[in-house]
Amino acid sequence: MAEHDRDDDTWTQRIRSELETSARDLDAATLSRLNQARQQALQAAATPRPRAWLWPTTLATAFSLALAIALWPQLVPEAVPVPTAALPDDFPMLAEGDGLELYEDLDFYAWLDAQPASG
Repeated sequence: MAEHDRDDDTWTQRIRSELETSARDLDAATLSRLNQARQQALQAAATPRPRAWLWPTTLATAFSLALAIALWPQLVPEAVPVPTAALPDDFPMLAEGDGLELYEDLDFYAWLDAQPASG
């Protein structure tokens, strides 16, 4: 393992030396072009890219929200009105619970009403 690492280090140093030698031998025009290309690449990397997805996403969200607000009243069920005028006259008495004994003996009162009046 150590011999393998040593071979890699030797190979890396030899490649580095060759690259430095070839870079020193470049003419001034080539060095200038390489420097300009490097500067352009650095400027392009530093400039933030416009977020192309931001506007469509914002518009889609705004449209969805407007649609939800427009449709919301139609989706909520209306309250069912409680009929109050059609209640029978006896309803308050039945609701209070008073006088229920009268209705328990309704047959007796019907029989009593059917009897002839005797003085």
